[in-house]
Amino acid sequence: MAGERRFSTGGRVLVAAGLVAVGIAVGLVLGGRGGSPAPAPSPTAGAAGTVPATGGPVAPDPGLPTLDFSDLTWADFHGLALPVSPTAGPHTLVDDRASGFAHTPLGAALAAIHVAVRTDAVVGAYIFEPTIAEQATGVDQPALLEQVRTTAAQRAVPARLTGRFSGPGYRYVGVRFDAVTPDRAVLYLATAAEDTTGTTVYAAGRVELRWERGDWRVVAPPGGSWSTVTGRVASTAGFQLFPRR
Repeated sequence: MAGERRFSTGGRVLVAAGLVAVGIAVGLVLGGRGGSPAPAPSPTAGAAGTVPATGGPVAPDPGLPTLDFSDLTWADFHGLALPVSPTAGPHTLVDDRASGFAHTPLGAALAAIHVAVRTDAVVGAYIFEPTIAEQATGVDQPALLEQVRTTAAQRAVPARLTGRFSGPGYRYVGVRFDAVTPDRAVLYLATAAEDTTGTTVYAAGRVELRWERGDWRVVAPPGGSWSTVTGRVASTAGFQLFPRR
């Protein structure tokens, strides 16, 4: 299906960095030489920031925001479908970068996806270097940049991303907030993919954001590794689901 990446891990899906995509994904792992996926280890149980109740549904909190997805559509990022909104952003898409998000919970959710996915080594230094320098924040920002540079060098990732990501896919399916203030948001992004048996599996990654210098900035994960805040979940219960493409 267009806008999805698929991958095989010898019969099981591993969750890791890339919240993706950030492939962050948030989700399921982005990475690999020439844009093909390369699995990374699952998060260590009990690591700081890991998904609560991994292996089970995440309970909703009625006190947290309910998002309006009525103007949400999907944009192609080298074969990966990313949600966009004319009201919430991104309002600037230049040179494969994304910025300009509304100072709202939906703006934060969209920033989490668009910024985090662009901090993955697979997108190349042309994208991840300025993204991490300008759109990531926090004490672990230098560690994130160093780790992504190391991964890109080990995998001989071209400096500039061209063409489409290869292989079978994952998709973003929903968001769940843990905390929201006017200038800070903590949320989980859920992704879905089909494993080699055709079974749909889910993962969720924690992303913290801060409103700084007129836009949402992603707080770098502990130690600079998205794998510390990403894990498998049994379902999307408790998540606000994006409209299907």
